[in-house]
Amino acid sequence: MKAKILAECKAKGAQITPLREQVLDIVLQLEGVIKAYTVLAQMQRVSSSVVAPPTAYRALDFWADLGVLHKIPAVNGYILCNHVKHECAGHCEHEHAAHGSSFILVCAECGAVDEQGLTAEWSALQAAVRQSGFVLQEEHVVLTGVCGKCAAK
Repeated sequence: MKAKILAECKAKGAQITPLREQVLDIVLQLEGVIKAYTVLAQMQRVSSSVVAPPTAYRALDFWADLGVLHKIPAVNGYILCNHVKHECAGHCEHEHAAHGSSFILVCAECGAVDEQGLTAEWSALQAAVRQSGFVLQEEHVVLTGVCGKCAAK
């Protein structure tokens, strides 16, 4: 997965520094909502000097700008985009079509995250928003609740 991400990012002309690659390694090991301070703590464990919080935020934002992560202010964190989890050689156009617009389900109990690319539902919501004259700044809908595993407990 990491090699595919790096290759796609380099193809886009993105500069992958050792620090950015370190943050990528960290986020690929995490599940659910990724908090900047969790990433920062892991960075500090392997660093011989103090790592400032803006360093972690800048690296996370870099990966969000490239579409590897989604920055989700509603949960004060980031999530790994579903498209990077797919092991296909090149992403299909239909997967990228829903990439910028999704419903993100976050479990309030365990922090599990599920990104749903609900194209038809999203199109209807966008049409209603456009009709009202409202301009979206963020195209992710975050819903919090309890996942199936936690509900079954």
